[in-house]
Amino acid sequence: MDEQNESVNFFDRSTIHSIAIMRALYLGDMLCIIPAVRALRCAFPNAIITLVGLPWEKYFAERFQHYFDAFIEFPGWPGLPEQEIVPERIVTFLKEMQQQHFDLVLQMQGNGSLTNSMCMLFNARYTAGLRLAGDYTPHETLFPTSDDTEHEILRFLKITDALGIPRQGTALEFPILSKEYTNFAAISEQLHLQPGKYICMHPGARNPLRRWSPENFAAIANSIGEQGYEIVLTGSRDEAAILDDVASRIIYPVVNIVDKIGHVDIGELALIMKNCALLISNDTGVSHVAAALQIPSIIIFSVYSKVERWAPLDTSRHRIIPADQAQDISHVIRNVTELLSRSAATSPELSNLF
Repeated sequence: MDEQNESVNFFDRSTIHSIAIMRALYLGDMLCIIPAVRALRCAFPNAIITLVGLPWEKYFAERFQHYFDAFIEFPGWPGLPEQEIVPERIVTFLKEMQQQHFDLVLQMQGNGSLTNSMCMLFNARYTAGLRLAGDYTPHETLFPTSDDTEHEILRFLKITDALGIPRQGTALEFPILSKEYTNFAAISEQLHLQPGKYICMHPGARNPLRRWSPENFAAIANSIGEQGYEIVLTGSRDEAAILDDVASRIIYPVVNIVDKIGHVDIGELALIMKNCALLISNDTGVSHVAAALQIPSIIIFSVYSKVERWAPLDTSRHRIIPADQAQDISHVIRNVTELLSRSAATSPELSNLF
């Protein structure tokens, strides 16, 4: 009997009414599990699906309310770096999770070396997740093996595959809320942004080791400026110094979002990017937003980034610049020009720029 049939026979889908998904990470990481969550929702349209994650993920669950029905805040766990742990909170959390009596818990934190045993303590009827080859598992099929070189979208679809759940594609999603459209209209008017006539550059990244240099971003910006595009620098308040550094090196008109209006929420930022001709970004969360919204993009990877794990699956709309090519500015400029030309061929807003 093959693994897929074994999982279908072992796993009684008709008994699943409550599901918990454990993933306590950041925006890009969260977007990458959406194809698996979509498959799960299609298979269990009436189940209560609860997201268990970092405090900020309450808003992520609200954005994806067509998939998530509830949210439980995760208090951290020994060995996970995202939060400082408080042992008393962990004990309370485990008791609360056990009282939920989930039918199914999915460990989607990562390779499971630290979190599979934790999720088993939730005492659900079924628990499934990824594991490293050779690691302990209570069930071979429900814990498929995966290593950290597999693509982040595809590896979590292994879990739904193991449950006998049909895939619903690999596309990412990023829903935009109605209030965000309203806020973006005001921002666009304030900054005089013209759709298709500006390039977004996102020179920051949560991990400083994944940041391309300000000099390189500015060199690309100056090349783009020659073609008549306005440069829009995006980022968070924490990245203000980086944006200022890049802006100071650009000799053409530039809009520094943080300098002009301060903090911009992720929905409004997504719409700023959605209306640009091209996004140029480090390997960070906004690159996955670009993939979700089908925004043409150039993604710069550092030696500390895993291209095979985090690169967009659509390599036609999104150009990948690996670390060994990222210092060749002429190579990056060629990719920028080619992608802009391709976009212009299909976009009325861009065609008059060439």
